[in-house]
Amino acid sequence: MGAFDPINRIWNIPLGKWFHNAGAEYDTVISSRVRLSRNLGGYCFPWKMLENEKKEVEEKVLRALSGFKNNNSYQAILLKELNQTERKILLERNMISSDYSTRPEKFIIIDRTGNTCGVVNEVDHLRIAGFRGGMDILGAYEDVDRLDSELEQELDYAVSLEWGYLNAEVVNTGTGMKASVMLHLPSLVSTSLIGKVFNEVNRVGYSVKGFWGSKEHSLGNIYQISNSAGMGVSEKEIIEKLENITLQVVNYERKAREEMLRQRRVEVEDRVFRAYGILTNCRSISSSEAIELIGALRAGVALGILDLPLELITSLLILTQKAHIQYLLESREAGVETGDIDFVRAKMIRESIGSLSV
Repeated sequence: MGAFDPINRIWNIPLGKWFHNAGAEYDTVISSRVRLSRNLGGYCFPWKMLENEKKEVEEKVLRALSGFKNNNSYQAILLKELNQTERKILLERNMISSDYSTRPEKFIIIDRTGNTCGVVNEVDHLRIAGFRGGMDILGAYEDVDRLDSELEQELDYAVSLEWGYLNAEVVNTGTGMKASVMLHLPSLVSTSLIGKVFNEVNRVGYSVKGFWGSKEHSLGNIYQISNSAGMGVSEKEIIEKLENITLQVVNYERKAREEMLRQRRVEVEDRVFRAYGILTNCRSISSSEAIELIGALRAGVALGILDLPLELITSLLILTQKAHIQYLLESREAGVETGDIDFVRAKMIRESIGSLSV
């Protein structure tokens, strides 16, 4: 790709690379995520704590980390050690919240892969999240459970025999677990079956939301399905039920694809090749337009219309967001003088996929 190699440059940021690791059902399931919420006994929830109490909790978590048998597996990174752009990259990779990204006095816990992270004193005293590419909910759970189990040996968690792990949000009390999958569902949207499928997901007690936008319209046709409650069920039950629901939705999406190719092939191919043409020739493109067109391109790969690396196309959904492009500009890796984010985004996309054979 010549002097401008943006994909490798941004991939090498050691802060979460879950989005370019292909896994099971990767044509439809982009990623899996599991989050565990924990609180320490003897303290109020963060929203009611005094500043000195918050500091005590942070110090206890840091001491617990330093006491791990293999303390090279995890590290604490102070947000003040990251610049504003790097903190926003964490936000764009779904690893911290918007509010947390603005708090330089905070820190994150991260493992060597960059795919398991923890935040302290946000909604709960401790929230640990794990990410896996494709459908690997169990793998994501095992990652966070490994960190959680080590911390629990050092920390006094607030837990009740009757209620389970106590949480600031009642819906999370019990297992304290939130499991979710990110799905790409362009064919269900195009065939207007998406509402029916989502109603079925809601009926069995799981939630749906748009990943970029509303449930009614999410950019790139990317959606998130998650469990609604953690009480009265075990971690194993949450995982198994979400796996079953996800596979049903995957099956619906694949059937909708087949139906579209049978009945509307020219329309589908036109949409895919138009997206490819714009992305490989545009000189300026906004984040929202890029997500929509990359989503269409990804659908074309999943349908077998284009022969492009699915991991690369999926990665572009994350890597073309504003902070990632800003990172290239700040590191002077973009090979341009202008500070126009949309210009650099277009250049990055062109040089990432334009030379690939379709």
